[in-house]
Parts: sequence; structure tokens; C-alpha cells
Amino acid sequence: MSSPHDSITLIDCHYHGEPETAAAYLVIENGRAAFIDNNANPAIPRLLAALADRGIGPEAVDYAIITHVHLDHAGGTAELLRHCPNAIAVAHPKAARHLIDPARLVAGTRAVYGDEQYDALYGEIAPVPADRVRTVEDGEQIEWGGRTLTFLDTRGHASHHCCIHDSRENIIFAGDTFGLGRMSSRRPGPPFIVCTSSPPEFDPAEARKSVQRILDTGADWAYITHFGMFDELPARAAQLLDSIDRLEDVAREASATDLAGEALHAFCAERVRAVFTAHLEKCGVSDPAADLHWLRRDAELNAMGLAIYAGKLRQAKG
Repeated sequence: MSSPHDSITLIDCHYHGEPETAAAYLVIENGRAAFIDNNANPAIPRLLAALADRGIGPEAVDYAIITHVHLDHAGGTAELLRHCPNAIAVAHPKAARHLIDPARLVAGTRAVYGDEQYDALYGEIAPVPADRVRTVEDGEQIEWGGRTLTFLDTRGHASHHCCIHDSRENIIFAGDTFGLGRMSSRRPGPPFIVCTSSPPEFDPAEARKSVQRILDTGADWAYITHFGMFDELPARAAQLLDSIDRLEDVAREASATDLAGEALHAFCAERVRAVFTAHLEKCGVSDPAADLHWLRRDAELNAMGLAIYAGKLRQAKG
């Protein structure tokens, strides 16, 4: 899929077997290539096909950069590197250890999705050799392809999340830190952005700080994983921050109850759907029902994350 910048290709990974649910990004400069996020094993043929479409061989891939280690962003890393013999995986220090030993990450993701859905989405996650993993600290820079890639520690969605600012194009690869949303490529507009509070580490205070940090880069565009490319970042940030506030309200309301387990999740899920409905109406989308259908899985994941956060709020109250 074309992007506003000729050096960058958006790759639709067809996550869950559906279009426009998750993206990977291919950056090409002077015959060399880098990927930003790589989805899961079933998507790797799509990444390699995008590379071939640009006339680049897999041996010319220098980096497989991941924003965070959730498997819809990093699950295909080992498989991608198997095809790209010169590529190095680049990740937040807290994410790198899960690339090298994915057992704990796999177990946690199986707990969320169940074995059957997990196997269909991700397959077998192989470890990445330690000598093919590079960690990047907050503010660290990589000079590549006539551009400076600056890595920003951006928590809130996950403690191992980083965003990447591309100096040449003045864009930010934002992973999930700048929320999830829909462009207008296959639907009537306008585009919208909403918070993703998926488990297990949602932290609204850190999420707000990270949104501001993205704005402080002065980037013209945010390239997000779910799904696509967004400009007018201050306006998009306002949408995102409002949704963070509303979802935090749900968690605080949930924490004041004595609900637990499935009952707590159901309590949060009902209210997340209401938040999403009101948010879409406030954003002026043309077909709220269609966008709510697109958001259905994220509503469930958001509810899971809010239930966990509600438990943390209870613990904090003693």
C-alpha cells in the first residue's frame, strides 16, 4: 500500500485474516532495507513479497526494528531473520530478552487468546539468537540510509515500548503508543484515533506522557501499527487523550466494585463498547457501526487490560 513518503511502504499483514488490522513498514534507501514491526509468522511472506516488489533482496535488509514485543508486532522476528541473513533485530532492552527467550511471552499470550486461536495467529515462535539482537536505550540514535532514527522510550501501552523518529521524513513510527485507528482508504472518513489499553501493562499516566513526547518531536505524521498513517497529530492526539481519560474512568469505576474474574471483565467490556461508541460519534465518523465492528476485538482486549488495571488500583488503595 502506498504511503505519503516514497521511501516507505505500508504492508498490510492481514492479521486475523482480515485487511487493515495490522501493518508492518518497509523503509528502503540506497538499495538497503529496514522493517519496522513484523507482525507474526503468517505475515512474513507478505513482508518478503513487499521487499521483492521494490526490487530488493533479503540479504539487503539491515534491521528488523520492533516497537514492542507483543506478538502482533514481534512474533515473526525469528522467521524474518531466517530469511534475511544480514538483518539485526533492534528492540527496547526489556523487549530484547523476550526475543531471545520467548517462552514467558508465549505463555502469557496463550493465556489471553487460548491455545486454538494462539496457534492460528502465531504458530511456533522461535528464539532469536542473542548475537542478532541490538538493544536501544532512550534517546539512542542509529544513522542509516541518510537519516537519523531516534528511539524514544514510550510507556503506557507496555513498559518495553519504543517509538522511532525518522529525521529524513519527519515521521514517528508509533507502534501502539499513538493508539489505534482507521484511515479513509477503504471506508468513508474521517479518520479517528482511540486508545488501546490491552493487557497487561496499561498505565494511563504514562500513556499521556508518551503522547506528549511524540508531539514534542514535531513529527508531521504518525505511522501506527493498527492501522496506517495519520497527519494533523495535535488533533489526533486530542482524540487519543480524551479516550485515555474515558477508559481510565472505566477502570476506576470497576475498581470501586467487588467484581472479579469474568464478571469484572464483562463490567469493563460493556463500558468499553460504550466509550468506543461515544468516541466515534464525537470524532464524526461516517459509519460508526462499521468502525465498531472493526474495533470489536480491541474492545475485548481493552476490557482485559482495564480489568487488570482496576486490580492494581484496588491494591494501591490497600
